[in-house]
Amino acid sequence: MRPATLTLATFALGLLAACELALAFPVAGWLYLAVGALFAVGLLRPLAPRRQPYQLGALAVVLTALAALYVVEWSTRKPFLRDLARVQVGMSEADVRLVMARYKEGTGWPMPPSPSGSPANPTPPTELVLPHSLVFRHSDEAAFNSDWAIIALSAGKVARVEFSAD
Repeated sequence: MRPATLTLATFALGLLAACELALAFPVAGWLYLAVGALFAVGLLRPLAPRRQPYQLGALAVVLTALAALYVVEWSTRKPFLRDLARVQVGMSEADVRLVMARYKEGTGWPMPPSPSGSPANPTPPTELVLPHSLVFRHSDEAAFNSDWAIIALSAGKVARVEFSAD
């Protein structure tokens, strides 16, 4: 066993868990692989597997925990970001709508009535619109209601894809 490596790996696992569970911000898969490799280096010795059953068991538990952190959708943000990653520059507007079909379209932010309406007949408020862009949201919950996928369009094609966290 290598205590310094295990300490670093345990700290990294804590950071991954905090990002996924406390911050609801998904972590890239390669980081999970790196933490799993750190645990393997920290736990295993260059011996036959039968000579280190406890270390193999501990590694199996850690790898299971890492897999659960990566796979389980702890919030609606995780599948939203995975789908958003499928939107590529150059895609058509129709293709974007197909990929993002299960999400709410629009900012969800009301616009104040325009001053052109009279007090007796005010103009009804409308939703904030970002020009030349599609905006998608995954939730109306207070913690996520302003998580926006902003897809800028130019000539009907995707010019830029970005995520604006609440």
